[in-house]
Amino acid sequence: MRDEEQHTGAIVDETPPPPPRPSTLSPQPWTLHLDADAFFPSVEQLLIPALRDRPVIVGSGCIASCSYEARRFGLSAGMSLAEAKRLCPQAVVLAGHYQIYRCFAEHIWEICRRYCCALETFLDEAVGELGGDPSRFGGPERLGQRIQTEVRTEVGLPVSVGLARNRMMAKLASSTVKPAGVRAILPGSEATFLAPLPVNRLLGVGSKLGRRLREMNVATIGELAALPVATLRAMFGQVGESLHDRAHGRDVRALRPDAPPKTISRETTFHRATCDRAEITGMLCYLLQRAMRMMRQHRLVAACLEVSIRYDDWKSYATRRTLPEPTDNDDDVLPVSLELFDKLHGRRVAVRHVGVVLSGFVPSATVGRLFTHQARQRRQDIQHAVDAVRDRFGHGSMVTGRAISLLDRLETDDYGFVLRTPSLTK
Repeated sequence: MRDEEQHTGAIVDETPPPPPRPSTLSPQPWTLHLDADAFFPSVEQLLIPALRDRPVIVGSGCIASCSYEARRFGLSAGMSLAEAKRLCPQAVVLAGHYQIYRCFAEHIWEICRRYCCALETFLDEAVGELGGDPSRFGGPERLGQRIQTEVRTEVGLPVSVGLARNRMMAKLASSTVKPAGVRAILPGSEATFLAPLPVNRLLGVGSKLGRRLREMNVATIGELAALPVATLRAMFGQVGESLHDRAHGRDVRALRPDAPPKTISRETTFHRATCDRAEITGMLCYLLQRAMRMMRQHRLVAACLEVSIRYDDWKSYATRRTLPEPTDNDDDVLPVSLELFDKLHGRRVAVRHVGVVLSGFVPSATVGRLFTHQARQRRQDIQHAVDAVRDRFGHGSMVTGRAISLLDRLETDDYGFVLRTPSLTK
């Protein structure tokens, strides 16, 4: 209640207040976080009605995702299938259809873009900046329910939606109402919302930092927020200042829907562990081609390559190397990948998993040569021609290099080889 309403004898200054400063003319926009609930199993249950209300696992070797019916038995992502079957013998295990999942995800993101002026998308979640004032839909929570209903009606999948003034709070909001819930955190209520949550729920608090905080008897975000920023800075440096801000609900990370990826990776597990060098290097070549093509689509060149392998006894090794010069040509990178593989492959044990990671990206427009050797130009022209064919007819329309050795070993479709654990680009 205002002072003039409480004390009727007070003199009220009717002089209009000064105009707000420019920074207050444009209030902080609302941020939306949408998460597809148990995405892979939900798609399978939608496509195969007989799987509805049953425990469903998607994965090979280990769980990539499992339905909420399966989670009631203690199953979770990353668990081995052997352990999962022990805990839930009735679970249905599916290898997964990752190209189909992509199609469903794109439909969901299309719905989000109806309400968001900027959108960052990931495999099964999206963060977006809402365009306009949610009050025209009845408030942020009503808007979240509207988006949720449109996804359910048009796509058929359950999603959880969180809305807040920044991306950290929006993500936390959606995580507290899974599955199929909607929650909006109103401005000014962030501290109240965060206070009872475990400290490891806070962005940036991993297992190591969480353990240190628990040693300080800091178990909740509210207890962390009560610590002076000077104390956190003294203990954790710049990280301590970030923790203090986040514990009070502040997150200054901006949406970057068009930001280039920091890494592009491809990896897969063989259908059967193998010692066949031709099969292993053929798969390595194929994964590298997929990663390099994705990189070229972003108009980037890579300066660093990492190769990883996992043996049949689950021991993993990885090594990386800076390339002689940034490049986007497969022929420049493949010899390096084979050298790195030879460096790693020194045990007489079958290999079950291989992967490649490209990093150190710079825009391709900033890298060039005044004069290009004729042979190099010819390789570039061939590379562009192969990409054009694959863009039109699918990656599986052309198989080149050492990957040809996989033709008599693996099935193919328009997307390429049908792998045991298809890898989505990260």
